Amino acid sequence: MGRDIRGSVVGGMRDEGLESNGYGGIARELEMARRIQLSFMPEAPPDMRGVRLACRSIPAHHVGGDYYDFFRWDDTTLDIAIADVSGHDLGAALIMVETRSVLRAHAYRAGNAGDALGLLNELLYDDLTRAELFISMFYAKYSADTRQLVYANGGHNPPLLLRCGQAGCTYLDTDGIVLGVIRGAGFEEKSITLREGDLLLFYTDGITESCNRSGELYGRDRLCRTVYAYRGAPPENIIDALLAEVMTFTGAAEFQDDISLVVMKVD
Repeated sequence: MGRDIRGSVVGGMRDEGLESNGYGGIARELEMARRIQLSFMPEAPPDMRGVRLACRSIPAHHVGGDYYDFFRWDDTTLDIAIADVSGHDLGAALIMVETRSVLRAHAYRAGNAGDALGLLNELLYDDLTRAELFISMFYAKYSADTRQLVYANGGHNPPLLLRCGQAGCTYLDTDGIVLGVIRGAGFEEKSITLREGDLLLFYTDGITESCNRSGELYGRDRLCRTVYAYRGAPPENIIDALLAEVMTFTGAAEFQDDISLVVMKVD
């Protein structure tokens, strides 16, 4: 658990292979692309009264299609977005960068979570259609004053919620199709009031679809049990523990797909 998960996963093994095959220049360019893409992700979540946050993104290859972001509008209002572009190659990475740029430029126009997904769907539809790609995204708006979380889902993995003092997990889901498939798609919106001690995990499917040597998926049940086991730890430690558990389960030295995680604990 003390090792650097990011370094161990996306570090030098692929670079050394490329170097030995005479492709040192390609290796250096891919490594630069990886560093640039990771720099687009928030290095740390914003400070917000009443919550503790941690985040991590690990591409399966040098670049990937996962994305998460935070928009702090004032001292009490925070938007959280997590997304996954289909595929985890250079094309997915380019679409991820475009998604980030479009969302950052237009998020202020979205009145609510469902509107944010609808706006993105319209603005990205043509490019996604031409690229034959799509995006799943979960978008949430949190008020520190009321502890209310308003959210909408565009075909993404529903975040996991652990209620303080309760066993088991619930999942925050709404009706909504992935982005880039249908123009004018609508996105259902729901809300929930969080309580002190509640824990939320936003994630991409790279973690639940990791499989062991027998082809068994890590799955949501294991995800729930692992998060529940470490629920008392700080958010950053929960992410470290979860990544270590997945690597132990798969028995592999590297993750099989892009993985992104955001943990939020209510104080």
